[in-house]
Amino acid sequence: MSVRSAPVEGKGDLIGTEFVRSEASDSARFTAVSPADFADVIGEFSSAVPNAHRAVSAASAALGAWRRASFDVRRECLLRYRHALVARRDAIAIAIARAVGKPLWEARTEADALVAKVDITLGAGQQLVTPREVEPGAFVRYRPVGVCVVLGPFNFPAHLANGHIVPLLAAGNTVVFKPSEKAPQVGELLADCLLEAGFPAGVINVVQGAGDVAQALVADPRVDGVMFTGSTQVGRAILRASSDFAGRMLALEMGGNNPAIVLDDADLDYACREIAFSAFVTAGQRCTAVRRVFVHERVAKTVIDRLSYAARESVIGPPSMDGAFLGPVINEASREEALSLVNAFRPSLDEHAALRRIEVEGVEGYYLRPGVYVAKDALADELGAREWFAPLVFVEVIGGDERSLVERAIQRANATRFGLAAAVFTQSLERFRSIADELSAGIVNWNRGTVGSSSRLPFGGVGDSGNHRPAGLYSALYCADPVAELHVESPKGGASGPGLRLPA
Repeated sequence: MSVRSAPVEGKGDLIGTEFVRSEASDSARFTAVSPADFADVIGEFSSAVPNAHRAVSAASAALGAWRRASFDVRRECLLRYRHALVARRDAIAIAIARAVGKPLWEARTEADALVAKVDITLGAGQQLVTPREVEPGAFVRYRPVGVCVVLGPFNFPAHLANGHIVPLLAAGNTVVFKPSEKAPQVGELLADCLLEAGFPAGVINVVQGAGDVAQALVADPRVDGVMFTGSTQVGRAILRASSDFAGRMLALEMGGNNPAIVLDDADLDYACREIAFSAFVTAGQRCTAVRRVFVHERVAKTVIDRLSYAARESVIGPPSMDGAFLGPVINEASREEALSLVNAFRPSLDEHAALRRIEVEGVEGYYLRPGVYVAKDALADELGAREWFAPLVFVEVIGGDERSLVERAIQRANATRFGLAAAVFTQSLERFRSIADELSAGIVNWNRGTVGSSSRLPFGGVGDSGNHRPAGLYSALYCADPVAELHVESPKGGASGPGLRLPA
């Protein structure tokens, strides 16, 4: 399947039920180019802060009728959206591949996840927010948060934004979605699908742009909720900008510095395959990617050798290359940041596979050969404080008896301000439990890598990794506010207490 195609002219911003272009004086134009192939110019798009406020106005005007609509009405709109996603599956996959450089196999997996999110939301997700009687006369029901802003990331430009949009709409919220400026065409295709689904005017709006548009949306006092996926630095800025809005819902999925622990009884071939996949897939640009590996000294050489082989031999190329496992990083800044990190720490590192720029035949892009380094003890705390979006993993060898091994692995794994995902490789469930119960992470896997997740589980982390488990099945819970109700069917008597006197 061909990936490269002719450049497009952006349609503008979806406000209400039509695409709106801004006046030239209101907007800035930007060009989207594939990081996998600089000759692949995706198109020209515009960014307009005034359209951000117009979109919030449209969402505010639509909120009353949409929140009062029955769930059946909302369900039918989402099913039509699902149908549009299925029909555009290949186009969406190609747009993802071009925008961020993913191999087509991975881009297709992301496109398929969009449909799955609709299914899980309308099924098990809806069950979480179904009104119910918890004891006689005590009820809980759910109402929408209100006008919500979704700020999408570049690494999963369709799936992660869709993971917020679908449960928000199902719960009766209205939405303003700003796609990543690194993947504007992906956002435009989602807008096409949402428009085709026939949502009432203003229920779903899509505005393109960079940080200034996001800042305008977050600063708007009419916004009741912000759903963000991205860096911890930007997430903190959203927190600060929302400090005057005490009732605003913030669902933040942020950074990660994720450990994998390999004990001496682990299936090493399996463990190394899982770790290599988790460290290098998507060119290391996943918040759940393995960043640090802690391995028992008795099996360290085998683990290091196998990870290094994977780093040196894995196939790298553009989306159109058959058999490519990973593509480029998103831009030169990301590539340089990873290389600079290695250079800064080089005196405390033993190099086993060098992180380095590489040339790919026939294209020019931001390609990196993955790196594997063994870190000395003095470096552990510094590595734990960082996050990097590149195919780069650091290994620390741990010795001692079983008790000291477990204690040290836990201490090292937790030596980070992040707390998203962790993996433990051992044949013993008991050993896994002794470690997992002490790890500060929202996701802890036994004999599974850190990437990938079940759509029927919560997803998210602690510390600087975010809040509210802002993805997975439990997204339904932050998209709807619980309301407590006490009922008395036939009032008699009423409340009483010593000294309370009322007319007979």
